[in-house]
Amino acid sequence: MAEFHHRSDARPSADAGFTLAEMLAALGILLVGVVSLLGALGAAVGERRTTDARLTAAKVCDLALHRVRHESVRRAADAGSDLDLEIIQLEDQTVPGFDGMTWSAEAVVDENRPMVWLVRLEVRWLEEGENASEEFLRILPRNLPLGQRVQRFREEQK
Repeated sequence: MAEFHHRSDARPSADAGFTLAEMLAALGILLVGVVSLLGALGAAVGERRTTDARLTAAKVCDLALHRVRHESVRRAADAGSDLDLEIIQLEDQTVPGFDGMTWSAEAVVDENRPMVWLVRLEVRWLEEGENASEEFLRILPRNLPLGQRVQRFREEQK
């Protein structure tokens, strides 16, 4: 029968664990992976803010056009009819719910198309410390809003 000898010294053998160099190499690889993930996360957060700002700008366009239609269109001071209209330029209007975002609107008159205005809406905001903007073009009928026409009609009936 074979005899088994038990070693009395409790020193581990050379291949029983990891060396310090192997542990440092593994930690270095882990560190590179974590740093690259954090960099990608930072870039994704920046892109998300940019996307949110552009989506908000598109929504602001509808709000701004409504405000232009109902707050900026009026009869000219020397108007002879409801077709003699002017539009007040709105500048640096704030956007509720998005700090630092503003919009401006101006109307362009085309002699070839006297029944419409071309409204240029510009939405501006700060993006990572730099100015960013988006421009929208919309067509607006050149007439008084219904509410103003009804109010004028009622005043004439008195």
